[in-house]
Amino acid sequence: MRVKRYVTNTLPQAMEQIKMELGQDAMILHTKKIKVGGFLGFFGKEKVEVIAAVDQTPSRSQVSHTTNESVPAITQSDSIIQDVKEIKKLMVQLMMNQKKDGLNFNYSTEVKEVYQRLINQGVEEEIAGEIISEVIEGLGEHNQKTHIYEATLQKMIEKIRKNGVKKEIQSQTKIIHVVGPTGVGKTTTIAKLAAESVLKYRKKIAFITADTYRIAAVDQLRTYANILNAPIEVVFSPQDTIKALEKLRDYDLIFMDTAGRNYHNEMYISELNHLLSTNAQSETYLVLSLTHKYEDMLSILEHFKKVNIDKLLFTKFDETLSYGTIINIVSKYPYPVSYITNGQNVPDDIEIFDEEKIAKAILGGVIGDNQRSS
Repeated sequence: MRVKRYVTNTLPQAMEQIKMELGQDAMILHTKKIKVGGFLGFFGKEKVEVIAAVDQTPSRSQVSHTTNESVPAITQSDSIIQDVKEIKKLMVQLMMNQKKDGLNFNYSTEVKEVYQRLINQGVEEEIAGEIISEVIEGLGEHNQKTHIYEATLQKMIEKIRKNGVKKEIQSQTKIIHVVGPTGVGKTTTIAKLAAESVLKYRKKIAFITADTYRIAAVDQLRTYANILNAPIEVVFSPQDTIKALEKLRDYDLIFMDTAGRNYHNEMYISELNHLLSTNAQSETYLVLSLTHKYEDMLSILEHFKKVNIDKLLFTKFDETLSYGTIINIVSKYPYPVSYITNGQNVPDDIEIFDEEKIAKAILGGVIGDNQRSS
């Protein structure tokens, strides 16, 4: 990669020099205003300093003609391509934050609006920069409001969908484990999933609860079990769980509720792993509340990494107006998202996770403006 420093009177002059010397593929790495000349730091003339770079990696065909070690060279090329992508993300963040310096990078108002909407929704700057840089690169000259909106929407859908689309409970699954901290709505969520399995798929279901630390939780689940005409077993240990599973072996689907307790406690995570150990086909859902602070959600995810999580399930969609944490989480963790809940009503207030709906919710203000102008 070739990196070069330019000092000019104006930014447009620097851009022209960069295009002439480094070509159209050059990346802007850094810009700032500096003082040049003068005496003892005074009376200097204000200039613009720009650091630019261009990838000079040989093409695949050039590599094959110049070296016999083509695989290492190509691997190095891939590494540089990744570096360029990282630079583009940082460049977007830099450009968006240059207002105070009075530098104008000719980003359209629409691009800035979309970027700011992502930030306001809680999307991390690095991830927002990545989305916008990919959108701009894909659009080229088609930098219009409708194009920006549609391209950003599709890029967000791709990013959310990247962890997989096996959202619903799989047909071969025998046991559903539901885990998560206190207060996220695990028991109500289990009731919603169970009711859907009975009413929609005509499954013969049963319940197991290990949440013996809260009497109210056991009573709540027992109420739902009675409504659905399903048996419920209360367990206190892995041995109890084995016995309960054997007793319920003839049922199509078994839902297991677990205690929330303090997920910072390593002993709890260890006990949870023992409880979830089974030879049967199972799925483990980690439940996260969208009303939790993002930092707390990250802490939950880090602690529950020691449990074999298969899918995420977000609750309390109706209790917040900020959804950017979903983008952040699926970007950082490999889990697909299964369902989302939007109220307390059983069985109605649960639905299969819809990437487009979430992307539109995040771009809400921009979408409204776009639709009004169309």
